Amino acid sequence: MHNKNSRRYKQEQAATPKVYRWYLSTFKEYRSDDEPLMEGEYQLPVTDIGKGLTDEWVLLNLNDRNCFDVDYTPQEGDNLVIRDAYQEWDYLSFIFKNGGWERGHYSRFSTITTLTMNGEVK
Repeated sequence: MHNKNSRRYKQEQAATPKVYRWYLSTFKEYRSDDEPLMEGEYQLPVTDIGKGLTDEWVLLNLNDRNCFDVDYTPQEGDNLVIRDAYQEWDYLSFIFKNGGWERGHYSRFSTITTLTMNGEVK
């Protein structure tokens, strides 16, 4: 174990490559009753998760060309989430609406979605 202020520790941290994953979910339904789907709290999406992955950059690429390496055509209501593979809190979230991707997320308390595919951001 190394002191986090040591040069060796900082070099090891810098040498560890960041791995980002994407998760695509399909919208199923909203729940409007008084009974939430779950209890607790969750983190809202951020605008930057590091290494140049900002919501603006991702949106520009999503709406400019097909960025997926799988056979996929976006459907109304699809939700794309991008996050660091080793850190669960900060993430980017986009929803496909009116023929294009935009910033957005679904509430885990009132929305049912189904994970349809996932992969690594390259």
